[in-house]
Amino acid sequence: MSKYPCGLVEDLIPLYIEDDVSIESKGIVEEHLKDCINCISLVKEYYNYELKLNEFIDDLPQANTFKKWMKRLKIWGSITIIAMILGAMAIGVLGYKIGEKPKSDLLTLNTIVKTFEKRGLPLKKDTSKSPDNFLLSGVKPVIYSIGKNKDTLLVYTFKSFVEREDIVNTTNFNNPYSLQEIGYNAKNTFLVYMPSQISNTETEMKSILETKGLISNIVFKYFNDGKQIIYKGESTSWTGTFTLKYYEHWWKDETGLLTYESYNDPYQVINYKISDKESVGPIDFEYKTTVSGGTMTDLELNKEGSLNISMGSGNGAMPRENDDINFTIKWNGKEEKIVLKAQ
Repeated sequence: MSKYPCGLVEDLIPLYIEDDVSIESKGIVEEHLKDCINCISLVKEYYNYELKLNEFIDDLPQANTFKKWMKRLKIWGSITIIAMILGAMAIGVLGYKIGEKPKSDLLTLNTIVKTFEKRGLPLKKDTSKSPDNFLLSGVKPVIYSIGKNKDTLLVYTFKSFVEREDIVNTTNFNNPYSLQEIGYNAKNTFLVYMPSQISNTETEMKSILETKGLISNIVFKYFNDGKQIIYKGESTSWTGTFTLKYYEHWWKDETGLLTYESYNDPYQVINYKISDKESVGPIDFEYKTTVSGGTMTDLELNKEGSLNISMGSGNGAMPRENDDINFTIKWNGKEEKIVLKAQ
């Protein structure tokens, strides 16, 4: 067992990766990594870390209309994201507890089909399409039609999390703005939703976006064991809510190395408490978590005096349940701060 504590080594790892440590500190890290699976995984996570701020996954059906989807893209045009790479983020990225065993529960095709059926999206095998036309590194999908429409769902089943990760990361199912082929990671499986046709009208888009939302919700909640943390706080004039939907998986690869995968989708709401809502005018809003932050300017409240802000989903670091979230709201020459805590 290493004589150096994980807390010390975790603080050194970002500098170690950048080769910005002394020879003595480098030796401390390398000696510790010989015995510590947690810190080995942390090093790998730093090397592979990629914060996907432009990925938009709407998985609530009531939010999936073409108008709201397009409006969300416009809102993001005014967002400045601050990536605060801190030493504490190393712990936040992995969140792995000493003694916690990696999960090895694999999804089966039977489980996927039954779950879709129970959630109102029955799947029927589609023999009109050839699996050979949808190969991913030699892996053939099982092809289904969804419900009563002509939409298609491809289901790829892999031997392990690692095989799925290696293969899917090299595919072209990674464009978050595409509505032609929408991919979903689900443990050792990969699902691709393919609408039968894409239209530019809101009426015809509604069905596609609703199906997309239902699939996203099923994959998140039932296949990836998704969880949710709600942070709340208030100031003199405002209330704030920060909702974090997320999942985390740990598994061991063929060499026994502990590997980590995560997804998080934060959503924020602020509400003006005072009755003179019409006088509020443009708002500047800033949020800060332990791992990231962002600023938006010239925002307008809706008629109820609220502002809903979707930040986009990703697989980077995320706040933890015991962390505080900080909001700063500026309007009409005034400024108030809110500290939000998990409920």
